Amino acid sequence: MDSTFSTNKYGYQLYTLAVFDEQQSEVPVAWVVMSHNTSQDIAVWLESLMRRCFQVRPDWRVNSFMVDDVIAEIIALR
Repeated sequence: MDSTFSTNKYGYQLYTLAVFDEQQSEVPVAWVVMSHNTSQDIAVWLESLMRRCFQVRPDWRVNSFMVDDVIAEIIALR
């Protein structure tokens, strides 16, 4: 998971979630634009994504997450 920072005049952040496929290639699968990057906002997005993933594939499990040391992202994942 990664986000942009101060790349537009409105201060919005673009979050991207990527996964690895069977060949270990990175594939972006979800995006969200947020006006705030609080851990609560990020958690709402991630929870929504996980609910949808479980609806499509009930056997799906998260193996790991990689973030770039943004505390709001780390707190949201906990």
